Amino acid sequence: MSTSESFENVLAEYTLSRSLALQWTAVSTMGFIAGLFGFVGVYYLATGDSTAFAFGIGSDAGWWNAGLSILAFLALVFGIIVPHELVHGLAMRLYGGRPRYSVGLAYFVFPYAYATAEDRFTRNQFLVITLAPLVVLTLLGTPVMVGLELPWLAVPLAANVGGAVGDVWMALTLLGYPSTVSVLDTRTGLAVYGRPEEAPSSSNPSPLRVVWDVLLGTGAAALAVLIVGIVVPLVLGVTGVGSIRLGIPNSPLFLFAYETSADGFAYSVGPLGLVVAPVVGLMYAFMRSRGRQQDSS
Repeated sequence: MSTSESFENVLAEYTLSRSLALQWTAVSTMGFIAGLFGFVGVYYLATGDSTAFAFGIGSDAGWWNAGLSILAFLALVFGIIVPHELVHGLAMRLYGGRPRYSVGLAYFVFPYAYATAEDRFTRNQFLVITLAPLVVLTLLGTPVMVGLELPWLAVPLAANVGGAVGDVWMALTLLGYPSTVSVLDTRTGLAVYGRPEEAPSSSNPSPLRVVWDVLLGTGAAALAVLIVGIVVPLVLGVTGVGSIRLGIPNSPLFLFAYETSADGFAYSVGPLGLVVAPVVGLMYAFMRSRGRQQDSS
């Protein structure tokens, strides 16, 4: 430990609580959905390939085909974990760290993999380490997806966005501290070291908390939409409903549609569905901000 570090105190320790694990799950879901729409949108703009956001099952599709499709989808989602953590580790090595890798499950709610090190880094170094996978894999993967016309790469790239929720939370947390503090990764959280005067004021919370509240509200709404998207087709199929549409088809006001035919069923989501979640997120952040103001007054 250096002489400067010997005079530093532990300003704060952040750990992955059950509440935070639930928050990460909601925001991760939102990140995956938004990332999937975003990467497919980029692919469409670059190639003109009109890939639809629709899911369908035909009557002639055997159960093994559906099972293989699900396995392939899961392989794409979870396959990004290895390069994600390797990029974390490479960034740690860049600053002299010695990374270790492992996996875990927080409160049986949030599965995670991690790269950690026993070394302390400056705040700015840790920001680079924590955001490196999100930035590097996106910048490398997007041109490959478009250039080689591999639309399926949108799935692991979106999973990388969703999986970076903990990294984004750490970055937002650390931006509330001056660049002179140092940071130690604790596997399921982090510890911030510095002088007492470098601690953020509890009476004047960082505006970055509002950013997290927006992400949290948006993520919760996106998770609700995803659950509805899974449940609604099942319920409508059982009740014998042939088709249902909400919104104006082929317009920005289209919400979703469910249709059945002799070949099976199809369920699609329109642009309006992408607007609902951010609006809910902004409303949630506004209410949280008002609540904090009332508590501090």
